[in-house]
Amino acid sequence: MTRRPRPLIVVSAVAFVEGGPLTILREAVAAARAFEDADFLFLVAEAEAWEPGPNVRFAGFPHARRSYARRLVTEYLRFPALSRELRPDAWLSLHDTTPPVRARRQAVYCQNPLPVWRPTLTDLRLHPFEVVRSKLYGPVYRLFSRRNDLVIAQLPWFARHVGRLMRAPDDRLLVVAPRPIAPDEAAPGRSMIVEDRASLECVYPALPRVFKNAEEAIELCDQPGIALTLTMAGDENPYARHVRSRAEGRRVRFVGRLSHPDTLATIADADVVLMPSRLETFGLPIREAMEADRVLVVPVRPWTVEIASAYPRAYFYRTVEEGRTILASLAAGAQPDGKRPTASVDDLAHADGFPGLYRRLLG
Repeated sequence: MTRRPRPLIVVSAVAFVEGGPLTILREAVAAARAFEDADFLFLVAEAEAWEPGPNVRFAGFPHARRSYARRLVTEYLRFPALSRELRPDAWLSLHDTTPPVRARRQAVYCQNPLPVWRPTLTDLRLHPFEVVRSKLYGPVYRLFSRRNDLVIAQLPWFARHVGRLMRAPDDRLLVVAPRPIAPDEAAPGRSMIVEDRASLECVYPALPRVFKNAEEAIELCDQPGIALTLTMAGDENPYARHVRSRAEGRRVRFVGRLSHPDTLATIADADVVLMPSRLETFGLPIREAMEADRVLVVPVRPWTVEIASAYPRAYFYRTVEEGRTILASLAAGAQPDGKRPTASVDDLAHADGFPGLYRRLLG
């Protein structure tokens, strides 16, 4: 067999079609286009949605996203056969699962936080499928996980969690945070907290998933002089309808799902960005708010502390009442009180975005 002029890296991401995961896939593709030391084959839901390049190709697996069972069949049956045909130098699975493929080096990028979720009875009532799926994720994470040379997460707290879940030693854990937004991508933000507005404009960019905890955002903003924008329509699923019912009679605007550029523009135009989610591995809106120089009001969670504890315009709350007090101070033009949590020091390996990850995959 003739030797390829450059190493081949296969990146599987057949389930990434919306939200933060799609943003991560776009970052992976952009980094691959600029990476001159390898050729790339991206396995995606719809190949026609992507533009191939000199060293980047796409293969579509549209059936894989139609059900979770089809996704697993693709991962554990079709991908091994494909790997025997391609004989790649590296295989990177971007969505948590470890297919039993043949490759010189293999890695899994863990970005779904469901294994650490502790759903409530209300969660089960509003979104039973999500709760059931969360219980399956632990075994799915572990299946074939020992094949991985690298187990990747976006923040140290989650890297350590999946390391325990997959029984991976620390020397196989790698932290790869999403890249910062380039200046020409970010919408310009305003420098003042409130600038000739009748109210403090808050936004919570979130899909209508039950653990996003949009009810808390509504409760935080239900006070004089504060308005809230949610990036959901309010009729997408039972949880979204529950959120809309909680918002009745309050200053809450439902704008529906936005494109990523429109989301960035909405963040830049807001006074305050909220992120009350009960479950995240990173929380891209936090990073995007920081890059737009927006005020952040967030609960004390592992991901909020690791990302934003050093950001001077971030305010942290431990109870909803504390959060309401912070927003009331901002609406009055005052400086909120409150202690800033400190991120713990970690000693895990870090890579400089996807370019650094690709270099590690090639050894």
